[in-house]
Amino acid sequence: MCSWQSVRVSANIIRDTIYIDGGYLWYKQYEKWENEKIYSDNCTGDESDGSFDGSVYTFNLSSSFNTSSNFSDILSLMSIAGAGSNIDPTFIDGVMFATDGEFYLYGGAAIPTTNNEDASEDTVLGYEAFQYDGITKQDWEPRFWTDNLPENVTTYITNGAGESAPSENLGFYFSGMHVPGWGAISYPPLKANTTADTLITVNMTVMESETWVNDTLPSYIQGRANAELVWVPVSESGVLVAIGGVVEPAGTIESLTSTQKAHSEKVSPTFMETVSVYDIDTKTWYLQNTTGDTPPQLTEFCSVLASAEDGSSHNIYIYGGYNGLNVNANPSDDVYILSLPSFTWVKAYNGTNTHGRNGHRCIAVYPNQMLAIGGYRIDTTHCLEGGVIVNFNLNNLSFQDAYDPSQWSDYKVPDLLIAQIGGDSSGGATTTAPSSWTNSSLEGILNTKYTKTISTYWPYNTTSTDSGTTTHHKKFPTWAAAVIGVLCGLLVIGLILLAWFCLRRRQKRQLERQEEVHETDGRERLTSMYGGGPTSPIAGPRSASTGQETSIGVGTIQESIDTSASPGTVESGGGAVHEMQDSSPVELPTTFNVSAANTNITRARGSSPSPILPQTPESEIGSFMIPSHHRSLSTRSIDNVVTGRMSQFHETFDGYGQHHGSEISEGSSNERAVIGGSETIHE
Repeated sequence: MCSWQSVRVSANIIRDTIYIDGGYLWYKQYEKWENEKIYSDNCTGDESDGSFDGSVYTFNLSSSFNTSSNFSDILSLMSIAGAGSNIDPTFIDGVMFATDGEFYLYGGAAIPTTNNEDASEDTVLGYEAFQYDGITKQDWEPRFWTDNLPENVTTYITNGAGESAPSENLGFYFSGMHVPGWGAISYPPLKANTTADTLITVNMTVMESETWVNDTLPSYIQGRANAELVWVPVSESGVLVAIGGVVEPAGTIESLTSTQKAHSEKVSPTFMETVSVYDIDTKTWYLQNTTGDTPPQLTEFCSVLASAEDGSSHNIYIYGGYNGLNVNANPSDDVYILSLPSFTWVKAYNGTNTHGRNGHRCIAVYPNQMLAIGGYRIDTTHCLEGGVIVNFNLNNLSFQDAYDPSQWSDYKVPDLLIAQIGGDSSGGATTTAPSSWTNSSLEGILNTKYTKTISTYWPYNTTSTDSGTTTHHKKFPTWAAAVIGVLCGLLVIGLILLAWFCLRRRQKRQLERQEEVHETDGRERLTSMYGGGPTSPIAGPRSASTGQETSIGVGTIQESIDTSASPGTVESGGGAVHEMQDSSPVELPTTFNVSAANTNITRARGSSPSPILPQTPESEIGSFMIPSHHRSLSTRSIDNVVTGRMSQFHETFDGYGQHHGSEISEGSSNERAVIGGSETIHE
């Protein structure tokens, strides 16, 4: 892109997006081969491709650029449905009123469509980007739509000064030019040579129910072409400050006469020396003289507002433009600041002859940054130096080589301005009034604080977002977001570590319980021969000699194998063996054993218990030929003596001592029943 003359830019950022409509767009060309030229966006044709046929470009402020960027790749194109109609042809100049949710296109000179129809006189085109005012429709989506104007408002006006007040949902269009009789305006050529004495106001408070008002300017407020209108947040609803502009502009009149030039040179400078102030709440106009480094007469320049943190000064920056007399002269590249309420001018930046522009628009995208969008220099053979969008730093008063959404800061009053109004970078201005008030009522208005909230949607992320914050000169700092992110990360890590610790602790406890179970099994194996068997034994094989089932638990399998009866051991046939509590069991004397006092009881030290080994009387050895017998042990096992639970132990063996089986006590622990099993023991 080479230059972009008289674009219509959204007078307010809609959340995080700038909308750009109309204007005359020219591309950089280079030679491809003989007699054919190709442009940087791959369009072919003459030196310019004219316009972009009823479309709207958008620039999302999450994107970055520098002075060598190709804006054809950075900007996005949004087509307007029915671009060939008489409602939305391409316009030169005009304004784009905007709130935080929608914009309206108004005024400008239409580039004729292919069917040569005039633009509509009483219909305007709007775009709803977001729902607002509490309206929520389930089937709603962003859309273009049209609105009809009242009888005393017309679209046939151009080269006025447009401004929006988003917190008030208001848009304003100050003065401008029209053709005699208020007929249709087309371009080229532009023949709007009559100055308008009107202030058009649109109220967008109620979505889809906008109202339009046409007020006539008082006689002491002179109309002009391409002034700048700036909304300042003071008093009840804010004030509008009209700065600059010219009468008899060369851009709207085919050829200026010497009389017209003389008239412009006499009147136009006064628009910088004395500014017009409009109180929105009372609909009253005031004039106020300025002092300091007053700029020369200028038209087609741009402006933004930056207020001190404490509201002690409101500083209007203006950039570029030309004198309105010679369209072939180099446009200005200077920056001036008008500080209110002292009405003091300060020249903030001295530009160059090659970097200037006119016919552009400016927007404060951050508290410390101003983007100048579009414009042109002299003619279409001179491309804009630095690109069609440039970034000016409002704090250090210089142009930046790039725009990066992550690089920004709060507004700081520049030292050049502090030297004139006092205070410091945060405010505290000591000069809070002009040398004299033209109207004392204006002093009270400017000294009244604006109390309504102003929504902001910065800082902008690298990814676009629709959400915004409602603040009044306060922001949520990016460092706070980073700190919160770190804290959240640490919290997540802490929770993970806590969960791991709890899991390890639980596993440790389970392991300890398992070890306790194994220790209990060992103890039970030690006592199983004394009646400490499973509570609910699992059925085993039946004894061949007794016909009784052998019930053997896991805890007693190895025990039975290791403690099989010795051939020299004889136990009483059916005699009860009484066991003492908390001591090793002793069998009572019978005809088959010795007295309890002579009984040797051996307890193995280890994992397997030793059997009861009473000495068999020699006198009984010869008679040990009984085929089988049953021995009934004590009805109380060692484990159950304390609890009083009953147990029964039976053991059978044949006369040769080759096989034996046992029915384990029914009063042993439940754990043994769970892990028990059955097995036939072979000795």
